[in-house]
Amino acid sequence: MGRFSEFIAGSSSHENGNGNGNGHIPPPPNYNDSKVPFATEPKYPTEPPPPFPHLFACLHLGRTDRVRLIGVPQNVIPAVDEAIKRVWLPGIQQQGPYTSGWEWKVSGNPWQGFGIEAITARRLLSHILHALSAVGWDIHMSCDLSKKSYDKDTIFLHSVPPRQRYYFAISFNESDKIRIIDPPNDYVRDAFIRAVHTWPAGIQQEREKEPGCYQLKLRGYPWFSSDGTQIVEARLLACTILSAMESVGFELVSSVDMSTASENNRDLDTWYFASKV
Repeated sequence: MGRFSEFIAGSSSHENGNGNGNGHIPPPPNYNDSKVPFATEPKYPTEPPPPFPHLFACLHLGRTDRVRLIGVPQNVIPAVDEAIKRVWLPGIQQQGPYTSGWEWKVSGNPWQGFGIEAITARRLLSHILHALSAVGWDIHMSCDLSKKSYDKDTIFLHSVPPRQRYYFAISFNESDKIRIIDPPNDYVRDAFIRAVHTWPAGIQQEREKEPGCYQLKLRGYPWFSSDGTQIVEARLLACTILSAMESVGFELVSSVDMSTASENNRDLDTWYFASKV
């Protein structure tokens, strides 16, 4: 029998017998039989749901140079406009309505993630998130909603009471570098540095990459290793960094894929932390 025929035969056996040869497909789980008791028996409404309140919107990082707000009230736009103008020194080429949202096209290519723009792009997003919180829209989550090559995450926002939150970023770079960008003070920066120094293989180099950005270059290849020990230790390091930031009053609010990268320069997520509320 040829390889294709063997594949078809194998597929049929899985479809007909769930791969166990007895021809029986188990039923879905019955949660009424759960041994974990409900505090109270849930009562589900029978009437149609009410009209949905406007609780969510999103921030879209388009192409290599666009910032788009989708589904936010008009009074949000000036706050974000001011943040972009204050932080992105190359400036704004143009802005205006974009279907059901608002778009800024900035000079340069912040979402390519190369060179000096890799740092300033993350600084830009921190300031946009701060401006959004101040007018009542906190970051809720980020996710990938596109199958296109070189795509980026969409950042979802949740309507909340306006509040002042301080945001900063931690980025994982190349195969062995990690940066903290714009921590609020030396106390938070030093907690980050102490956490990274727990890396078992040690630190090759550390320095202030530019004002507001501190970089450490680790020994080995924590973000690109196939070695089982390094894979585990890299994840333990991530847990240590999270614990360190929690201990100084900051929580991880989202992990964002915000760069287009390239075939030869695979990007990693950037972590965004905010002061606890």
